[in-house]
Amino acid sequence: MFNWLFGKKKTTPVLSKVDYWKAFELFALFDDLDRVKAVMEHTDDIRIDFIAFKDWFTEELGELEGANNPDFSRVREWFAPNADWDRLMGRQGFELGRSVFKRADWWKRNQEFCRAVLFG
Repeated sequence: MFNWLFGKKKTTPVLSKVDYWKAFELFALFDDLDRVKAVMEHTDDIRIDFIAFKDWFTEELGELEGANNPDFSRVREWFAPNADWDRLMGRQGFELGRSVFKRADWWKRNQEFCRAVLFG
């Protein structure tokens, strides 16, 4: 009875930041985002909407890289099927766009779970 009342409480394991990043493929997501940036830099497109998207994306990527707890919500919206990326890049960027969306979507769907695990 004494152990039951005063014994050690079971604690839930807390993921380290590296384990969290590995579990939710954030290293791979940043690699994909760097590939997106490279593709856009080598695309000669003078449409205003492409240039605007490129500027927004570059600014967002800079903010994400500097963030302690990055929020990929905007990236997820941009790379969703038939969204901005597909409209601007067409079939040329299809596979890369799907990869970015898959990882950003995985992060978004598990965001609340991750915060509970990380911050107890």
